[in-house]
Amino acid sequence: MTVFITGTHTGIGKTVITGLIARELSRQNHSVVTQKWVQTGCEGFSEDLDTHFKIMGKNPEDMKPYYSAMNPYRFSLPASPHLAAEQEGIAINPAKLTTATQALQRHFDHVLIEGAGGVMVPLTRDLTLLDLVGQIKIPTLIVVKNELGCINHALLTVTALAERQIPILGIIMNSPDSEIASIILEDNPKAIATLSGVPILAELPHMEDPATTSPDLSNVLSVLV
Repeated sequence: MTVFITGTHTGIGKTVITGLIARELSRQNHSVVTQKWVQTGCEGFSEDLDTHFKIMGKNPEDMKPYYSAMNPYRFSLPASPHLAAEQEGIAINPAKLTTATQALQRHFDHVLIEGAGGVMVPLTRDLTLLDLVGQIKIPTLIVVKNELGCINHALLTVTALAERQIPILGIIMNSPDSEIASIILEDNPKAIATLSGVPILAELPHMEDPATTSPDLSNVLSVLV
């Protein structure tokens, strides 16, 4: 199964959660690979893929034959993909992204594609991630940072995906590392699930070291296998 993992913003835990899901699938003896279509703010190897490897306990060298497909584009400027690409005189080709995914699908049971920021992030001046995912209808998981304001961000993301008839597998709530009133943290998932009709598959705690933490992802795995 190929899954797109998006978020309601940048820096909300998509990378860690992608790695955790990949690790749990591997523990159930599924062959799995993670993919980062576009990595920005990166001088060398994809930092997000490196985090996936660490969480999975995987030797990066074992995946070397698949590197080019796992990360088709990477740019040094820490910015939106369209702008980071322009600064290096490159135009992101969506066909290159989908071809890379298809190449991985031939070798693995599961391909987990980690997005960049939210679904409306532009890949080019006239193409967003939402446009591309909508064209190929990839089932999607939404990562939401459980904080004040996340209800609005989550519902807008659900609405955008639903309007393009993109299958939404569910929502994963990721707890922040800051102090937020417990009444807000407890109510956010309830409000999002009720107003969106999309199930909350997991509510993850803050993790100091995800590589040594095993949160409950059973409901997530149930929609993937």
